[in-house]
Amino acid sequence: MKHPRPNQVVPPLQVVTGKGGVGKSTFAAALALKVARTGRAVLVVEMGAPGGVASALGVQPTKHGVPVVSSCGVYVAYFDGEAALSEYLLRFMPLKGLMKGFFAHPLYRAFVNAGPGVRELMAIGKVRDELLGLSSGIPQWDLIVLDAGASGHALQLLRMPAATAKTFSTGLAHREATRVAGALADPKQTVVHVVALPEEMPLEEAAEVVEQLRGPLQLPVGRLVVNQCRPPAPEGAEAMVGQLEPGTEAFVAARRALGWLTLQEKGIGALEQRLGLAAQRLPLLATEFIGVAQLEQLAAAIPGGPS
Repeated sequence: MKHPRPNQVVPPLQVVTGKGGVGKSTFAAALALKVARTGRAVLVVEMGAPGGVASALGVQPTKHGVPVVSSCGVYVAYFDGEAALSEYLLRFMPLKGLMKGFFAHPLYRAFVNAGPGVRELMAIGKVRDELLGLSSGIPQWDLIVLDAGASGHALQLLRMPAATAKTFSTGLAHREATRVAGALADPKQTVVHVVALPEEMPLEEAAEVVEQLRGPLQLPVGRLVVNQCRPPAPEGAEAMVGQLEPGTEAFVAARRALGWLTLQEKGIGALEQRLGLAAQRLPLLATEFIGVAQLEQLAAAIPGGPS
């Protein structure tokens, strides 16, 4: 697979996370589509199994680490941590002919099951390999969007390389973990976007994630995205509502809409003040179905290019 590439040393890694159900996969797919429309080679990676990104783009990857191209030119793959661990061991261990039996051994199974962090480390390492072209010999992607999953899992995923590097002071595990941790912490290589809804709990979780990224994790923060935002009320909306007959369906619906809009703006404003970071808003679509047409709408609403 060969793609034209602009002059850049390392393609950026765009990580996306947020509370479950806020549309982080939708934003990841829309961001990838926006960049792919400029002619660049974009890969979206989902962790563990194909999910919201694959569904929105209308593809179904069937094998770990093997990209499938969508109708709009975005490539999608999923990375499984255990499969990535097996790949890693096959790359560095001698006597590869004996490794199949080794993988099936109860001791190996116990090791994998007892240490889920090992699988997470290998999965994020696999992303780094794709970024640098270590799997194929040459970099294939201008940009990789990593749908890192819900906040708790994503923070664990992003925390693991640095934690492993500290745990193992020497040796192969220390070297590999240090390399991956360095790539994640380098703002020239990686940025982490946090997605929320304009509701109290998702906004609070988004704030906590950004604070974790800035504080203990020391990872570069990208966009603060608030999904499903209602548009501003038209000028004179309050006066127009005041002219409606109280108690009618139109009056109740209009008051409810203005109430939701007030809560939205109050919540986003408080979040921006807390973090000192401007939120980027994605519109509330008229349908719950997300396909390429809906992703096009959201991509058009994303300001600029990738961070």
